[in-house]
Amino acid sequence: MVHETTTLINTIKKMYPVSQFFKNRYFPDGRVFYSEKALIETKKGNKKVAPFVIPMVGGIVMESEGYRGDLVEAPFIAPKMPITAEELAQKAFGESADSNRSPEQRENEIESEHMDDLRKAILRRHELMCTELITTGQVVMKHYATAEDAVKGVKFTQKVLRFFESEFKNRYKFTKDFATMTAAEKIQELYKMALVLKKRGVHATDIVMTGDVSMLLMTDKDFLDYYNKNSVNTGVIDQKELPDGVVFNGTLNVNGVLFSMFTYDETYEDLDGEDKEFLPKGTIALMHPKMGTTVYAQVTFVKNNRFHTYAEKFVPRVVANENDNVMEVQMFSRPVPYPLDWDGWLVANIYDDLAKNQEEADNSVDTHEEPTEGVELKSEDEIRALKRKADVIAYAESIGLSGLDSSLTLEELYAEVLEYQDATYED
Repeated sequence: MVHETTTLINTIKKMYPVSQFFKNRYFPDGRVFYSEKALIETKKGNKKVAPFVIPMVGGIVMESEGYRGDLVEAPFIAPKMPITAEELAQKAFGESADSNRSPEQRENEIESEHMDDLRKAILRRHELMCTELITTGQVVMKHYATAEDAVKGVKFTQKVLRFFESEFKNRYKFTKDFATMTAAEKIQELYKMALVLKKRGVHATDIVMTGDVSMLLMTDKDFLDYYNKNSVNTGVIDQKELPDGVVFNGTLNVNGVLFSMFTYDETYEDLDGEDKEFLPKGTIALMHPKMGTTVYAQVTFVKNNRFHTYAEKFVPRVVANENDNVMEVQMFSRPVPYPLDWDGWLVANIYDDLAKNQEEADNSVDTHEEPTEGVELKSEDEIRALKRKADVIAYAESIGLSGLDSSLTLEELYAEVLEYQDATYED
């Protein structure tokens, strides 16, 4: 059995790659940092025009708009699987009943299978982090101490990787029920969404939708007839199945804006054993490839009475417990997916409440807006004097910080509020 971590890391790199549509297309892998924290660098879209300048001036300074760099503590993903003496004594899956293989001969094979299973489980978590970011603007990470707590969803430490200030402004609302819209209205809504992004300096190229949305389009006779116009290049319906629950539906040309259309219906088994969708039903998202990236932080653990640190995307190890007569195959990963532009995509859901008017539908308020006028701020002492979680959350919402809940400890709530207040309302 192989125990050397460096050898195991190289082995993992040679394993058959797993297709991750969302992560690979929109948040491909980036740097790995030799640190507990990862650096994320984002920048707003920019549509400023260069000024004319009289020759003797030499030039006019244009301010760099919206750049920010943040050091964030990377989440800790660490599943493990045991190998017991009883497991090694049993015939392996697909093994002949009269193979006469010894437990020692089965050990390497089972170790490899466990590593591959753990690797795939971590990759599903990576994919889920990316889809959560697109649909909510944040990734809520609940860190558990035991498998029992994870199944029950209790006793966790919650951390949030958030890419908006006071409100998630990348959510578009329709003014009419999408299912009852005419084909022309559906196409116009997609174009309106693209215009919202265009005003932000973002060029969307992909429409990603769930199966129920795709069915509304692909079973709409008028929508399909849109592609049969002679002498007009309106796109091509050419459905092709891609790996991992993804279908390419063809291209759509809307008033000169060309989109690639994808149906994404991949599911995963959650910690509670339920089968769930990566994207909530009814989702329509306008994005573009490489709109973000995924960076990683180091993994550190004790081995041979010393701390060892590895800056890798996946870090496997095998640990022997002679007292319990068991081997454990472990896998570690510390990913941080993030968008390069906080304003760089738009998402809608056909089951959301309808907008009252088109202005509300656009929902195009800048995500880096200035602090609201008239906000009454409390000092740190006044904030810590609030002894009920509900009072701290109510104050947070009064200054524009949403998304906190009572699962956080008081100290965590204080820290979230103080960090947000300092960053948002600094002099």
